[in-house]
Amino acid sequence: MRRARIKVDGEGIYHVVSRIGGRRFLLDEKEKGILLGMIRRAAGFSGVEVYTYAIMDNHFHLLVRVPGKREVSEEELRQRVMVLYGAERAGQLFAEWAKRERKGKNVAVEAEKGRLKKRMHDLSQFCKTFKETYTQDYNRRHGNTGTIWEGRFKSLLLEGSARALLTVAGYIHLNPVRAGTVEKAEEAKNTGYGAACGGDTAARDGLDGLASRARGKAVGEKVGWTMAKNLCRNTIDGKEGAGEFAAGWAGRTGKEASDGAGDGERRAVYGLLRRRWVGFLHGGALGGADFVKEVVEMLPPRMRRKSEGELDRWAGLGLSSAMGVREAS
Repeated sequence: MRRARIKVDGEGIYHVVSRIGGRRFLLDEKEKGILLGMIRRAAGFSGVEVYTYAIMDNHFHLLVRVPGKREVSEEELRQRVMVLYGAERAGQLFAEWAKRERKGKNVAVEAEKGRLKKRMHDLSQFCKTFKETYTQDYNRRHGNTGTIWEGRFKSLLLEGSARALLTVAGYIHLNPVRAGTVEKAEEAKNTGYGAACGGDTAARDGLDGLASRARGKAVGEKVGWTMAKNLCRNTIDGKEGAGEFAAGWAGRTGKEASDGAGDGERRAVYGLLRRRWVGFLHGGALGGADFVKEVVEMLPPRMRRKSEGELDRWAGLGLSSAMGVREAS
């Protein structure tokens, strides 16, 4: 048996996790930068919006929005290929297309363009693109063979509500804190929040998109980095006053959020997000109870053997998850 991957036909927001195989810690600072670059190029090619991320020594987390399928023009196709392959390789591909078309092989060229377009606006194809590219590049540089990843990636379908989005984003941003590699989330260079605090414009754009969605804005309508930073900061600290997200974790733990808090106090303040919750990590759906129920009812009967879990037993998050949804291998 293997865990099912739930994907929707139209737009979907997903938490994606994938690990290095063999319990190896291959991702040092240099490798993390290389992998992030490939993730961003694959996103530009696929049309996927990367809201935020955390790249750890042996795994990564992504929070992404995958748009619904749509027609891609010839001009846009070429622009996306340029993003993925770079100017030199893309130029060689375009020259090869032109050469084949002059020889009357238009059908073959169109078929190749069609295959490229089918890789767009799809979560699985997006992950396959950068994971395979990274494996090939890593093996070439280190003289290795075979895949470096531990099987398939895991993905969690999220409700597009502020509570679900900001909770999972906070969970991702606190990965280095939970691992003990940094004291504060903003110190983590290899997360979307830490990079954005350090001035990374791409990371800021991603969090701006996340905050805009959490505020109910239309795609492409931005609220700005300042508001995005405040939403993320308040979520991480467990403070009230984060707009629609106001779970009040600090009040429930009896502690006050403070940048100068000691380790024990900080653990209490961060509460839920400092724990490892399988409801954030394994295949299924996460959101309000009605959203989760609707998603599960859309599944074919063979995938409905499930266990539903409440994530707000003490934290008051108002989130449910469909965990343990399984399918035959």
